[in-house]
Amino acid sequence: MNNLGLRVQTARLKDILLSEKDLLLTGRAREAADLLPAKMEAMQDIEAYLESRESGSLPIEHRADMELIVRLSKENSAHFEAIRNGLRHAIDRLESMHGSAYVGSYAQNGSKVPFTEVTGQFRRKA
Repeated sequence: MNNLGLRVQTARLKDILLSEKDLLLTGRAREAADLLPAKMEAMQDIEAYLESRESGSLPIEHRADMELIVRLSKENSAHFEAIRNGLRHAIDRLESMHGSAYVGSYAQNGSKVPFTEVTGQFRRKA
């Protein structure tokens, strides 16, 4: 891959990361996860190019692109983490809802009568 090929691949990866960010910010994490194969392919192409170069020989304009890619990746990672935490919290709340729910009936004075202590002395409304 030459410098032009690198520019194409970095532009492709930036576009994927920007799309991923948009999807994450709009709550479409599943669609964002579907971008993973394309993102991995672009990253592998860039890594293959960088492995064939000497350390520090990357042109300045490509360094700026790489810094943007790193920044976008970190931001998207934080968004994914926030979504994961939100889902975990929602699941915890759903699981704990039954723990605070009262299952039983009420006596004439308004006191709670758990079903375990029910004697079958209920009247039906007509």
